[in-house]
Amino acid sequence: MKVDYLPLALRFAAGEVVGAAILDWEGLEALFTFPLHPQEGPFRFQPGPAPQEKPLMPFSALLGEWARVNDEWDRFRTLVDSPSRVLEAIRPKPPLEVFQGGKSVRAAAKAWGVPLLIAMERAYMGVREGDLYPLRRYAWYALRIKYQGRRGKTLEEFGQLQALLDGTRNLGEVIAAGVPLDLVRRYLVQALSSGELAPPGRGWLLRDLTWELEKAEGA
Repeated sequence: MKVDYLPLALRFAAGEVVGAAILDWEGLEALFTFPLHPQEGPFRFQPGPAPQEKPLMPFSALLGEWARVNDEWDRFRTLVDSPSRVLEAIRPKPPLEVFQGGKSVRAAAKAWGVPLLIAMERAYMGVREGDLYPLRRYAWYALRIKYQGRRGKTLEEFGQLQALLDGTRNLGEVIAAGVPLDLVRRYLVQALSSGELAPPGRGWLLRDLTWELEKAEGA
């Protein structure tokens, strides 16, 4: 999976990072999910008025924390490919009872009121200990998308999928209708990256989808 599918915007002032975002997902949580040493991808600098925000974290400390959290994400994703993965509680002991009936890690983080990384650690431990089981679905299955052909640059390979995106069914139903999961992911990644699709939460959605593709492709 090419990193250039995942746009990161950084704002600097006086040599410090004062803002970071993956599309509409902003802050340190978003920044720390981005690869610290991407292997490829374009970049550009754009001067602007001096930002008034305070540094997110002193730069030297930020780099160390970014590296540490990147390592944590890599470890947790050996068992849970993305925070959108839905898990089921096999043994719903506290605090894992929130997964009873199936819940994504992102939804569990909200239920617990904890940072996403903490929720991923709990999910990782739950799967490792046999208390949680990854189901074959993701939080984004609930999305309903109506394809409107904006920009007209979507590849022909998605023709079968586009015909089903009429807003009457969610993506889980589209996949159940026989569209390959990998095809749906690749369409979403390209459509989100190009701006053809711009739902609320598109930043974390794009991050989760690229993580899932990386795992599926064995990257």
